[in-house]
This record gives sequence, C-alpha cells and structure tokens, in this order.
Amino acid sequence: MFDDIGTAVPKESFVELLIQLVPESRNLVDEHFADYDELLIHLLMSDLLRFATAAFAHDDIDLTQRLLQFLDHALREGDERVNNAVAVSFVENIGTHEGETPEFIASWPRGLLDERDRQRRGDSTTTS
Repeated sequence: MFDDIGTAVPKESFVELLIQLVPESRNLVDEHFADYDELLIHLLMSDLLRFATAAFAHDDIDLTQRLLQFLDHALREGDERVNNAVAVSFVENIGTHEGETPEFIASWPRGLLDERDRQRRGDSTTTS
C-alpha cells in the first residue's frame, strides 16, 4: 500500500498522503482547515481517532484498516512532529471516547500496538 509514497512522512506531506490513501478523510480534513486555516496536526489526529472508531463501529473494515495502516506507517516513518502527533494524540488518547473498544484496539497494526504498550510501560524511548 505504501510503495508509492516512499518512506518518509513529513508534516508538510501528511495531509496530501492521507487523502491519497484514505480519500474518505477529505471531508474531515476540509473541515479542519475551514475551522483552523492551517494544519494543527494534534487536533487532526484526535479527529482521525474518532473517524477510525466510527468507521470500525459501522463495520467499514477496509476504511478502518487503510487509515490505521497509514497512521502506523506515519508513526514509524514520520518526522518528529508526525511521530509525536500519532503517539500523543492518537495512541495515547485511546479510551477517552465512546467506541474505542478492545476489539477496535485489537485491530491496530503492530506499530500502533507497540507504541501503546511502550506508553503503558512508561518507556521514554519513541518509535522513531
């Protein structure tokens, strides 16, 4: 899935890559820019968490997995700002909103799960 985007996911390319790989996220991204006039990546990440849980709750497994795979890739291959946003505003926020069920979390790719486990252990080492 990620062969065509290369390795790195810098903040400057995050939205473009997100929309390319998860076109269903376009309305969410458009709303974000309408509200804030710029990319506030931590706020967008929180919105993406709610977007993913809603897709999962509606049994849209394809959408859920594409989004989670992209975020997993962004966690591993993103620049420091992207890595931090995924870790803090997606992974660390899990469990704060309705629909963030154990089944949803179990559907996460390995990198997101590893980051969650790292946070639970209190490790200070990041995945990047």
